[in-house]
This record gives sequence, C-alpha cells and structure tokens, in this order.
Amino acid sequence: MLKIQASPIAMNFQKRILLIDDEPHLTALVRPVLVATGRYLIREENHRRGALHAALHFQPDLVLLDSVRPNLDHGVAQAIHRDPALRDVPVVLLTGLAPDRRISSVGFFGGYTFFANPFSVEEVVACIAEMLSDQTDAGAAA
Repeated sequence: MLKIQASPIAMNFQKRILLIDDEPHLTALVRPVLVATGRYLIREENHRRGALHAALHFQPDLVLLDSVRPNLDHGVAQAIHRDPALRDVPVVLLTGLAPDRRISSVGFFGGYTFFANPFSVEEVVACIAEMLSDQTDAGAAA
C-alpha cells in the first residue's frame, strides 16, 4: 500500500507591481530582475493615459513610474492616489535609466519616493522589497 505524506504548503502570495513607462526601456531592465525574485507579479502599462485604468484593474501593491516628465508623472501618481481603492498604494518615481545603472540620488518628490538617474536596478529592487515588507508587517500588526 502506498503511503502519501502530506507536506505543509507555505502560502506565499506574490505582491503585484505595476510598471508604467511610455518607452519600455524601464520595463525591459526592471521586470526581469523583479520576476527573478519569484516574489512579484508584474503588469506593464506603456501609456500614461491608461495608467489609472491599469491600476484599478490590476490592484497593485506598488506602482513603479518612469518619470521622464516630472510634472506629468506627478499628475499620474496623484490620479492614482485620488482613487479610494488605490489611496494607500506606494508610488516610486524613476527619473530615467543610465547604462551604468548607478544611483546618484534618492529622496522624495512631491511626497513620492524617487530614484534619480543614474541608479542601480538592484537597489531599486531592494527598495521595493523593503517598502512591500513594511506594508506586509503593518497589515500583520493590524
């Protein structure tokens, strides 16, 4: 008789990240690194006009927004946060990617976390992991 032993299955839910970039150079560099972690589901939106709709449909845990035009991009982030369903979703602005992928500055722009060109994709991924782990810890404590 064959005995089957039940093994505990860890419920590990992937976090959802929405990548918004009119010119998909951001997604081409960042998406593979995020997917390789096995912790994230990624959706790309390559038209800012569709960003809010994509966010509402996908319900991301975090939005990564390529910020080529800061005033317009800040408006996209604000539109996302005006919606009650997305109000608490963190938005990270990226000012562009350079070939050497080094961080020159990180800080806040209009209340949003941003990475200034040039920056390291790996450090952006580490920042995302930290932001989403804080979100998970806060949910567990509530």
